[in-house]
Amino acid sequence: MRTGEFLLAALLVSSSGAALAQKKGTVEERQGTDPKPDTDVATEAYKKGNYERAIQQAKLALSRDEKYVPAMMLLAKSYFAQHKYELSQAIIKEAQGVDKGNAESHNLSGFIALQKDDRIAATASFKKATELDANYAAAWNNLAAQYLFAKNYDGAVESAEKSTQLAPRFAKGWLNLGSAYRGKQRYEESDKAYKKALELDPNYADAYFNLGILYLDATQMPNQDLVAQWNASINFISRYKQMMGARLGKDDPSDQYMADARKSIEKEQKKQDRERKKREKEAAKAAQPAAPAPAPAGKTGDK
Repeated sequence: MRTGEFLLAALLVSSSGAALAQKKGTVEERQGTDPKPDTDVATEAYKKGNYERAIQQAKLALSRDEKYVPAMMLLAKSYFAQHKYELSQAIIKEAQGVDKGNAESHNLSGFIALQKDDRIAATASFKKATELDANYAAAWNNLAAQYLFAKNYDGAVESAEKSTQLAPRFAKGWLNLGSAYRGKQRYEESDKAYKKALELDPNYADAYFNLGILYLDATQMPNQDLVAQWNASINFISRYKQMMGARLGKDDPSDQYMADARKSIEKEQKKQDRERKKREKEAAKAAQPAAPAPAPAGKTGDK
């Protein structure tokens, strides 16, 4: 039995798959017919989160054409959504055996690697996806995220810029670009990228959080003194907390960041007060009338 035939046989052993097979005819009767309609139904079911339905329809499509890669990928993504990572990876390998240039399969492999906490393999998979399809915006964004984690900010900027060029309406792409710019200390560009993410998704809590970190960490934002900048940081993080609500984890660092900002404000205000008092003292001293010049020494007598 060939590898593809073994996969097909394995896919059709479930009771639900068997029932559908009996209802629609034998495998032999269905093979050779168009697999696209069943794959289209599987796609719609997947988008709605009905993964069992997607799996059933993808299996039917594969019973028509066991080498139909779009159906394989729908099946792999559905199993991934059900946390069946080994099964998903096995189907991905089958798909790559049929189509070595399938970029989507490598992108999905990257996510499976992340489930194993293997960021090196994930980075390699996302990079391979971009090499196979230079217009794959999601893969560029995923690659940028891995570069950010590794603090490879040059790679992150390049990948995130490519992602936002290809998908300018994707808020997360702009968020990653903002973080890449922040890593390169390109603070004004970072600010614009984060705010672009909020323009696209006004309820994007992570964008508010990252703006808060940016305004806390930046040496100085353009056209703002430090106290105003840190107050802005507190406001952004407060907005993040408000939006997250009960979703905030116990180890969420936002309270600590806000405390750090308040300490920085207090320290800066004390510094500004000292400098103001020093200037006032110097100005007062400069305003005092000059002391009269001493009289010339008198002569002891005439000759």
